[in-house]
Amino acid sequence: MDAQLIVIGGLPGTGKTTLSKALSKRLELPVFSKDELEAAVSRAEIASNRQMNGVGYELMDTIAHAHIDSCRSVIFDFIASKNRIIECWPSLLSMPVKYIECICSDESRHQERILSRERGIKGWYELSWEDVAQIKAIYNPYTSERLILDTAAELDKNIKLALKYIDS
Repeated sequence: MDAQLIVIGGLPGTGKTTLSKALSKRLELPVFSKDELEAAVSRAEIASNRQMNGVGYELMDTIAHAHIDSCRSVIFDFIASKNRIIECWPSLLSMPVKYIECICSDESRHQERILSRERGIKGWYELSWEDVAQIKAIYNPYTSERLILDTAAELDKNIKLALKYIDS
């Protein structure tokens, strides 16, 4: 496999982190979460949660270039909305990317995930179902060239589909 960025995107609570971590283990690749990167900046008191304004995207860009320049692949876990990428990380558009979008076709399961989740990201906040609805109203996937995985399905099935797509 040539060095590439594997972007796991989708709305909050659709299983991006679960899939990212599983693929990280299977492919022996590092995974970076935008929320965790921004939380580290917040904990260092460099900026508050609400002052980030693209800090996470700048950090991901730096990590991406370092890995691609070293001929190593890397996994990124973030919403990956096209508008935010164009605004905050436009160089991603010219990088070798395999984009996997997570969706959850079972809305009640999706809502339950949001309402019950505790990601344990020190210094970071959790979203409400209303926050997710606001994001959904403006969300556009990063690109039409993507694998869409329904996380209402079994994780093992989605991992197999993702591995096949990444290897293609």
